[in-house]
Amino acid sequence: ARFSRAYPGVELTVLREPSVDLLKRIDANDLDLAIITTTESQRNAEPFRQERLLWVTSVRHATHTENPLPLALGKQSCSWRRTALECLEKLGRQHRVTYTSSNAGAYVAAVLSGLAVSVVPESTLRPGMRVLMPADGFPELPYCRIGLVRNPHESSALADALAEHIISSLDNL
Repeated sequence: ARFSRAYPGVELTVLREPSVDLLKRIDANDLDLAIITTTESQRNAEPFRQERLLWVTSVRHATHTENPLPLALGKQSCSWRRTALECLEKLGRQHRVTYTSSNAGAYVAAVLSGLAVSVVPESTLRPGMRVLMPADGFPELPYCRIGLVRNPHESSALADALAEHIISSLDNL
């Protein structure tokens, strides 16, 4: 909103896609900027925030005790999904992915309704969610880094201004 007020004549198009897809769009020169989230290092990303990744379940259900453990996770290209599955495999915990979506709202709904356990960044916690701890049998997860990737093919003062607005707005959620 602050950017739109400062630059009222600029039309923005905002896409919500997995980080890997946004990076492909940057490489194809389809986007000026991308906000990416990852547990892995990414090339040319300007990190501006980091959050804990958390195992979550519903406060009203004991989904986390089911065997095999039902999971709601991102698509196969999602680094959080890979991290969660690797952790469970190291523990020898039986699991099955029951819901897959690139939309966080979809797997948050599965968690809140007691259908699955998921992995989310701290800022995604919602009322009705319970964070699962090592005492519950769920290991600590790595931090998720959030960064900004600029299009290396084109640079503009307007894209730089938007980047600064994004960073200053999101670095202190």
